[in-house]
Amino acid sequence: MFGVKGLKSLCVFVRKNYSDMSRPNILLLLPLLCQLACTPPSHFPREQGGPVLTESLFDYKERTLSEEDIRRILDGHIELRDTLRLAAFNFGGAMSRHNNMWGGAWRWHDEESMKSQQRLMDTLTYALRRSPRVQEVMLLPMMVTGAKPNIHQLRESAVRVQADMLLIFSLHSDIFQKYRAFKKDEAKAFATCEVVLMDIRTGVIPHTSVVTRSAHTKKVKEDYSEVDMQNRVLHEAALTTLLEAGNKVTAYLNGQK
Repeated sequence: MFGVKGLKSLCVFVRKNYSDMSRPNILLLLPLLCQLACTPPSHFPREQGGPVLTESLFDYKERTLSEEDIRRILDGHIELRDTLRLAAFNFGGAMSRHNNMWGGAWRWHDEESMKSQQRLMDTLTYALRRSPRVQEVMLLPMMVTGAKPNIHQLRESAVRVQADMLLIFSLHSDIFQKYRAFKKDEAKAFATCEVVLMDIRTGVIPHTSVVTRSAHTKKVKEDYSEVDMQNRVLHEAALTTLLEAGNKVTAYLNGQK
C-alpha cells in the first residue's frame, strides 16, 4: 500500500488530469488509479554509454579462429556455384550400422533391414537431386572418413572426393510410449533429422535444420509379430522425415543466387 505522501500525489494527479469529469466517474476510476499507485515503479535500462565494443573480450585458449577471422566471417558471405558436387555423411542415428533402434529395427544381417537402409539413402539422394544446382550426390563411406570423424576430418574427406559442399545429417526415431504399452495392434513412431550444410572451400555452414515427423499404422496380415509392425512404422517415419529434410536443403540451394 502507498502512504500519505503517495495519497497526496494521487489526489493532485486526479485534480490536474480529471478535473472536467463528474464525481461518479471519478469514483469509478479511483480504484484503478489506486492500483496503479500501489504498483512498484518499473526499472528502466540504463542509458548506453562508453566505447562501442568491436571485438571479443574473452580469451579462449582452445579456440581455432582468431578474432580477425571471426570478423571476416561475420562480415562476409559465400557464393554458391551454379553446379555443385555434394558429399553426404550420416553422423549416427537410425541409418548407423552400430545403432539399433527399439526392437532391433535395423539389423544389417537381415535382408529387409538392408533394403530399408537403401530406401532411406535413395530418398535423401532423390530429394537433393531435385535442385538444378546439384550435379552429383556422393555418400562418404567409413573407409574414407574413419570410425568417429569430427567436423574437421569430415571436411577433409569431402575435399578428397572433390565435393563443393558437405551435408552432415543424423536421423533418430522411436516408438511413442503410450502406443507401445496400451495399443498392441497399433503403433505410432516419430523421427527427427538434424542437418548441417557446409561450404567446403570456406568451412562456413550457411544452412542448418531440424525436422521431426511422425507416422501411425495398424497391424496388417503381413506383420508376423508386433516387432514387424513397429519396424514398418519406424521406417515410414524415417522416410518422411528424411525426405522433408532433403527438401529443405534443396529449397535453400534453389533460393541462392
